[in-house]
Amino acid sequence: MLFNTIQYAVFLALVLLVLRALPTRSRGHVLLAASILFYALWRPVYLLLLLADLIVNYALLRAMHRSARPRVYLAASIAFTLSILVGFKYAAFVARSLVPLLGVGVLEVPDFFLPLGLSFYSFQIIALAVDTYRSRELPTERFGQYALFISFFPQLIAGPILRGAEMFPQLTTGGAPTSERNRRGAWLLAAGLTKKVVFADFLLAGFVNDSFLYPQVGGAAYHLIVAYSFAFQLYFDFSGYVDMARGSALLMGFEIPRNFRQPYLSRNPAEFWQRWHITLSSWLRDYLYIPLGGNRHGSRRTSLNLFITMTLGGLWHGAAWTFVAWGVLHGTLLVGHRLIGGRAGDIDRPLSARDLPKVFLTFTAVALLFAVFRAPSLATTAQFFAGFAGFDFLHGWPPVQTAIVALCIGSHVAERAVGPHVSQLQRLFALRSWGPLVEGALGGLLLGIAYALAGAGGEFIYFQF
Repeated sequence: MLFNTIQYAVFLALVLLVLRALPTRSRGHVLLAASILFYALWRPVYLLLLLADLIVNYALLRAMHRSARPRVYLAASIAFTLSILVGFKYAAFVARSLVPLLGVGVLEVPDFFLPLGLSFYSFQIIALAVDTYRSRELPTERFGQYALFISFFPQLIAGPILRGAEMFPQLTTGGAPTSERNRRGAWLLAAGLTKKVVFADFLLAGFVNDSFLYPQVGGAAYHLIVAYSFAFQLYFDFSGYVDMARGSALLMGFEIPRNFRQPYLSRNPAEFWQRWHITLSSWLRDYLYIPLGGNRHGSRRTSLNLFITMTLGGLWHGAAWTFVAWGVLHGTLLVGHRLIGGRAGDIDRPLSARDLPKVFLTFTAVALLFAVFRAPSLATTAQFFAGFAGFDFLHGWPPVQTAIVALCIGSHVAERAVGPHVSQLQRLFALRSWGPLVEGALGGLLLGIAYALAGAGGEFIYFQF
């Protein structure tokens, strides 16, 4: 069930009606039932896999809490969770990569349909197990609450990746709907739908898809616009999903974290990873980079830890050498930035005119690396980058798509400029008699535009991960 469909609108409305009609103590049961139904509507057979993952890991979590040797149960939980993830996501990739090396001839390796959200909820399970081991405190005595934490339907399919400390207190109270949360939730749903349908699908998807079908066409300017276009398609697609996930949760009375902070206005690679897919970046930092040693053992070890973390982060995105290459290149970029003395800096510091060259270079580097991420194979990647080597710089330059990229840049800048003042505007609307009329008109306009342009695209890109 896609967020950008009438079916989801009906589903969410029914869930909200039932939640509002029931006492607080019953909301958790309704949300768990809704989350299970939401997941089962994709491929019911994979609901069994999710339930098995939940039951086994919760049993191990309780055993770890009671045991004098909790490390054994932590290792068992991580091994069990990763074995499912690796089996479904990487087994075919590993087999295909090894067959040529072993010289066993042609071997047909079947593909598995990747269970939706497997990468996201696996990381959530592991994080909670590690946090429980570290704190020696069981997050909940109720299996139903644990199951709801992992399967909460707004973020089940593509994040953001939740932490127990931020969600279990909310799950215990059953959420806290307020007029302010209702207003923010409605706006996030409208904004997220607009990002997905209007920008990612209608304005960008067609051009990007056609360009990667024929990666050898065009000169350097054309290929740069392609890279910029996919970077914005991915951003609007994924951040649009997260906005709708957060909006849905707010309408039910739950706060879930932001996942993006205008990442293409970063001044360096380190800052980019504090603004892009924030919950994954913090997961990789807390559960991989720091356990590897972080920056505690000198410059060489820090560089190695960064490189390993980003390579595994690339592989997390998919079972293909393009994702491995993307992770390796981002690791190299971060290591290089660190070796020249670079740091993320204060990401809340306002941009100035002298920051613009840094923002341009960082965005261009990130967009070019996203071309590696998008390409279906390393051969296609090579063909794409070969287009920068031609002498006819403007060959095939697309003026209309350039204008669309400029529109995307303008919206990204506006999002950063307006963002800090949104709550103030909402309070102003709430205090004025005409406020609800203006909000309703603007929200209806966004929804109308999105509905008129619906059908130009498909699933959210991050569903495949």
